[in-house]
Amino acid sequence: MNIRLPFSLALILLWTGCSEHVHDENCQSNEGYHVHSPLMGGELIAVGEHGSGYNLEVIIDELDRLSIYILDAHAEGFVRISQPTLEVLINENNKSMVLKLDAVADSATGETVGDTSHFRSSSSIQATTPFEGNIKSLAIGSRKYNQTKISYPGTKEQ
Repeated sequence: MNIRLPFSLALILLWTGCSEHVHDENCQSNEGYHVHSPLMGGELIAVGEHGSGYNLEVIIDELDRLSIYILDAHAEGFVRISQPTLEVLINENNKSMVLKLDAVADSATGETVGDTSHFRSSSSIQATTPFEGNIKSLAIGSRKYNQTKISYPGTKEQ
């Protein structure tokens, strides 16, 4: 009897059968806790339904500029969008301000304004304490998100 065929079929079933994870509201799967790690070392913010939405990574750089990266559902890759800017209403120390983040072009990745995953403020926001805010409008693919909440714990990127 040729053992290769049953063994190959078992491997295929095992490989395809493990691609779906069922999560409860605490993001726990039957294999244990499911964790997404930020690509750039910032804070991850979920956008949309877990597993089928997107993530934002929020970072304050060494010049105190706010950067937001658009990431895929599991924070494993960058997602380019066509918006030229993001408007963020920041609430910090009982003060509110509207901050404009411009699309960032990157010749190394081929990203351009209108086709990028990175948005950055042009000036310092001096955010050394935690803040919360909302992105006024965000369009990723065919999905539109309004008043997307973001937050940052107050530590800078090192």
